Amino acid sequence: MYSYFVARGHQLDYLLNLSYTEKLFFMQTMERELEIEAKKWGADKI
Repeated sequence: MYSYFVARGHQLDYLLNLSYTEKLFFMQTMERELEIEAKKWGADKI
């Protein structure tokens, strides 16, 4: 999760200090974005 959001401009210190609930939110956001990208490129048909 950390590398995904650091690559998108978030500071590592910020991510390391997130609460449990915030980390869950970030993880779900990452999962949703990956699903959108997979559909965009047709990866869901594999």
